[in-house]
Amino acid sequence: MSNDKAAQAREGLLDSVKGKAKEVAGAVSGKDHLVEEGQLQQAAARDRKAALADEAVADAKAEEATQAMREASLEAAEAKGAAQARAERERSRVQRQRDGEHAVAAREAHLQESAGRKAAEQRADELAESRLREAEAIAADADSTEQEAAAEKRRLERRAAAADQQAAQLRAQTQK
Repeated sequence: MSNDKAAQAREGLLDSVKGKAKEVAGAVSGKDHLVEEGQLQQAAARDRKAALADEAVADAKAEEATQAMREASLEAAEAKGAAQARAERERSRVQRQRDGEHAVAAREAHLQESAGRKAAEQRADELAESRLREAEAIAADADSTEQEAAAEKRRLERRAAAADQQAAQLRAQTQK
């Protein structure tokens, strides 16, 4: 509990004690206005205590939402990095495979010369294109994972903002 909140709690307790003292003094002396003033002071102290409790709950909720957002951001960053690494490995594998397939196609083309060369190159290109589409699909999956992580981050940011707004509303209500 911060010093400010502790001071407010002490002040509330003192107001409650002062109010009770006024109420008792008014009752003993027969002064109704003093009894009423003491009761009002006690009610104000109770209201302050409730407001401090509401503010503490709101602060705890805001901190919880902030922590959840940090964790989600970290998880999203890790997922994004892993997805990008997978996509890059797949691109490299596809490129190596494509290079190898082109080399095979070139050897076959050299052996078969004119007619066989075109068919082999076409087959290599089709296979390379197929592998490239697979790599693009993996990259798209990585992008999708990144978008999902970004959406989760936005959701948690909205949740944190809502908690901050609720805390502000509770503070405003307590100041009324």
